[in-house]
Amino acid sequence: MDVKQQILILDDDEYIRDMLDSVLSSNYLVLQAEDGDMALNLMQSVKVDLVLVDLIMPGKMSGFDFIREASKRFPDTAYVIVSGNQDMQKTIEAIHIGIGDYIQKPIKGISDFRLKIKNVLEKRELILENNNYRKHLKDLVRQRTAELEERNRELLESRSRLVGILSKAAEYKDFETGQHFIRVSKYSTLLAQSHRNNSLFAREIQMASPLHDIGKIGIPESILLKRGKLSSKEYREMQKHTLYGGEILSSQFLGSFISPLDFETDNLPLTDRLLECAVNIARFHHENFDGSGYPYRLIGDEIPLEARIVSIADVFDALGSSRPYKESWTDEECFAYLEEQKGRKFDPELVEVFLDNRDEILSIKEKFHDDQFLSKKTDLKVS
Repeated sequence: MDVKQQILILDDDEYIRDMLDSVLSSNYLVLQAEDGDMALNLMQSVKVDLVLVDLIMPGKMSGFDFIREASKRFPDTAYVIVSGNQDMQKTIEAIHIGIGDYIQKPIKGISDFRLKIKNVLEKRELILENNNYRKHLKDLVRQRTAELEERNRELLESRSRLVGILSKAAEYKDFETGQHFIRVSKYSTLLAQSHRNNSLFAREIQMASPLHDIGKIGIPESILLKRGKLSSKEYREMQKHTLYGGEILSSQFLGSFISPLDFETDNLPLTDRLLECAVNIARFHHENFDGSGYPYRLIGDEIPLEARIVSIADVFDALGSSRPYKESWTDEECFAYLEEQKGRKFDPELVEVFLDNRDEILSIKEKFHDDQFLSKKTDLKVS
């Protein structure tokens, strides 16, 4: 059974109220109020679908005053002015405050009057249905967005854990480099944050940079741990670790091989960005700014930014660390080499940023020096 819609008649003239009541009561539930305060109190206690409002009423609240106040409190109610005022300016003002219709007194034609009321109420129903649909759609979008964000967070966490596991695998494969992976991560994060002032990007660099040499898993230990200079053949095999690293990190998550010039980080979902960052670093961190590097001989900005960042951190740390085939360089010799290779091996702008952070770089180096790491590993072996 359909519930009748409810109409409130607001008019100080009792005769007009009763006349309108008799015209409408066969189709609607009708309430009456003689002033604005009484009408507002009624609307507070019962649901009103439409108010017929006289403009000129005695007391402090005119019809316009009532509509302004009522529409704030009850925005879903429709309002129709029924007034003998023929001032065109009043009519325009009524249109501007969003009334459903403006009916002149005396009312001529009951059928036409009823039709206008019916049309206003139908229009109100359509507006309410549209508002409810939009609200439902917003709620649905908000819910789906929250679900996607949660799924992305969980996926990012799982991939972050996987990155950590792979980082540890790379560390144990190349054990003699000690805390090289940690220092490279710290240097790279500092450089990324200082250069771009983007915490998310720096966080991606921090997590992905320890994987720069993950491809060494595919290099024979006879080459990887050889004491002394590598032969030409061995050196070519060693260079393949960039390709191996890119394949290890991209094959399961980023599909088939992607051209090095086709990477567009900003277009990837958040959960893919970390792995794409790791792929870029592993595959391109031996490219040189002047195009003399490997494996693709990329030049300048063709080399992904994250790879250019890690390249500086990696070389600086390698030069300053002892290896089976070389002695460590002094800090000043390492910094001088970066200065010398600006525009050749390294991005000159990034080198300047790195050099501007000398004190913090050296603090990181001291905090994570190899002797401390090796002693901890020895203690673990003994226990």
